[in-house]
Amino acid sequence: MTSPSATRFLQNASKALAFGGVGMGTAAIYRYQEVKREQSNLPLHELRSFKTNNNDDNTAHHLRSSSSSSYDETKKKVIVIGGGVVGITAAYKLALKGHSVALLEPRAKPGKECSACAAGGMQRSNPIVDRGTWIAVAKSFLPSFSFPRFVLGGGSRSGSTDDDDVDDDVGESYKFFHIDWLSAITDPFFLRWMTTFTKTSLFPCSEQQYLQKEMLSFTNYAVQNMVDMMEDEKDPMAQRSGYNPSGSLSLSYDPPIKKEGESSPSTDTNVRTVKKKKVANNNPVTAGKTFEPSKRLDGKDITLHEPSILHQRRQPTSAKFEYESRAASSERFTEELAERCANDPSLDVTLFYNTRVKGASTTSSNGSSDDGTKRRVTRLQTNRGVIDVPMDAQVLVAAGAWTPHVMSLLDLYAPVYPLKGYAMSVSAAKVLSSSSPLSLSNSNGEATTVIEPRDLPTRIVSDKYMYTSRLGDEIRITSIGEFSGWCTRPTPGGE
Repeated sequence: MTSPSATRFLQNASKALAFGGVGMGTAAIYRYQEVKREQSNLPLHELRSFKTNNNDDNTAHHLRSSSSSSYDETKKKVIVIGGGVVGITAAYKLALKGHSVALLEPRAKPGKECSACAAGGMQRSNPIVDRGTWIAVAKSFLPSFSFPRFVLGGGSRSGSTDDDDVDDDVGESYKFFHIDWLSAITDPFFLRWMTTFTKTSLFPCSEQQYLQKEMLSFTNYAVQNMVDMMEDEKDPMAQRSGYNPSGSLSLSYDPPIKKEGESSPSTDTNVRTVKKKKVANNNPVTAGKTFEPSKRLDGKDITLHEPSILHQRRQPTSAKFEYESRAASSERFTEELAERCANDPSLDVTLFYNTRVKGASTTSSNGSSDDGTKRRVTRLQTNRGVIDVPMDAQVLVAAGAWTPHVMSLLDLYAPVYPLKGYAMSVSAAKVLSSSSPLSLSNSNGEATTVIEPRDLPTRIVSDKYMYTSRLGDEIRITSIGEFSGWCTRPTPGGE
């Protein structure tokens, strides 16, 4: 027999689901009508694109369909949507192989959204999407004292022993993930992404391990390719992008863990005795299997490698030193490649800035408008005009966080959703030359106002709170992930 409380819970849950369903449907209809209104107001004139040696202006610069008989196997036409680090790099690499590329970027300059705020780490790792990751994300969404958070594990400050949920020094819970509930639950893109994330995490498909292996292979290729470019003495890329091969330190503040039955020095009062405990990472973004060679550092060895850590209010107990990790500014890397694409006459690349794709037309492989197993993009509608996609051209979507929007115009689904991050950059040179008094203190609490180079980070330093990277003169600090749609403005009143 069902108890009254359980009955009320089921009734409330049913009402919530019904209300949520109505809200989702209303939001989807509204967004669909919004897109249709935008498309109806787009310009209809042709947008000129691919470079060519033909002097006829009507045919030389217009993207127009060509017969399949004129298809050249050695030189292809590619339209790249997105001018971030991925889009610009793809255009550059394709042009090096002799292909003709037209790149469409909605902003006035390349690499000014996700690429401009990335921490810059170049590490061989494989993000793991599993039950533990899903629980960590779900817990971050929920209030500290909520019953669902308690069920998932942790959440009560009173008497909590979860070191990753509570900072003992300040007595406050730290949440990496934040969410704007109103924008999230009314966004069909978020709802579908969250459904996919939940399904993939809790009910992984049989190909999950194969897909992760393929992703790691691509990561290894990409990292090695960038390292080769950075370490080429004839290439100025390393200097332009602030290349730093000094490795990375991942800090831990947990007291040393002693296995049951293991002896320990009697003077060490901070050693915990446990049977077996897997310490969860409170920052799920850093969760995953890393394939960088590493070694463990303890105590003073940490500050010998990275003296700037001495100025932290809370000193780490151990650190993982990945000595082959590297870092570089993805924004400056993107800007340098874009300059090469624009200025190198041997590269057949046309860059279109302030050009946003807002509509698309496709056809099946047999030329009809019916759904087929393989479809071809025939037309792209932009805020600057219409692009008729040639039959021998391919379209590459590299739009970063905007990828699901672009793919939806093609009736395709991409399991991507933007996670807004917060970043701050300072110039090391300006800090060292500043005449303003600065106050620092070492681990003993001794104050100093003289800033020396050794007081500033020299490599990647990360923990469960933030990620600091040294990119040449730039010191970049990143932290917090926020689900708030495609709004890039800082959320006021954030925790």
